[in-house]
Amino acid sequence: MSSAAPNPLDNVPTTVEQDFGDTRVIHLSGTLRAKAAVRNSDAGGVDDLSIAAADSAMKDLSGDFQNWMGDEVNRLVAAFENFRSQAPSERDIGSLFRAAHDIRGQAGAFGYPLAAEIAGTLAKLLDKIEPDYLPTQLVAHHVDAVRAVFRSQIRDYANPVAVQIIHNLKKAIDRCVEARNKAMVEEQRMQRGGR
Repeated sequence: MSSAAPNPLDNVPTTVEQDFGDTRVIHLSGTLRAKAAVRNSDAGGVDDLSIAAADSAMKDLSGDFQNWMGDEVNRLVAAFENFRSQAPSERDIGSLFRAAHDIRGQAGAFGYPLAAEIAGTLAKLLDKIEPDYLPTQLVAHHVDAVRAVFRSQIRDYANPVAVQIIHNLKKAIDRCVEARNKAMVEEQRMQRGGR
């Protein structure tokens, strides 16, 4: 039985881009090692010294992350307060979305995967529901959950309460999106003359 040579395309990260008006989100899959393997495949494989140096740099930066995370949580809270103070028809979700998206994208790399996941579900909610239909209380629950994860230093999925909160937030978003989709279908039906 012969084994085939590894396909260098197996480690190629995939890229998905989303456009949110003045914000463009680029999702990259794969790990640092996989990305390095693809970039270095012509040179004979992964440069383990470069990977070790990158990992070391990340560890050095993680000490500063506590301050960064606090700043990002404060930015998320301020964006929410601004969102909540506006009339539903005048809400601009741009700064709230960016704050949630930034935490979603970076918190996991610095040891706060639960905050990243909660912020990701908030970003999903902001993406799926129009600003004037967003349930303020559900947005508030997300902001409060991110704040609690940070303040309590919950850094892994071993905390059953945090895991249950994430599960409940996801279920609430799914119900909210489903209800809004049904309402939109009904609105369209009514606009066509009740057919």
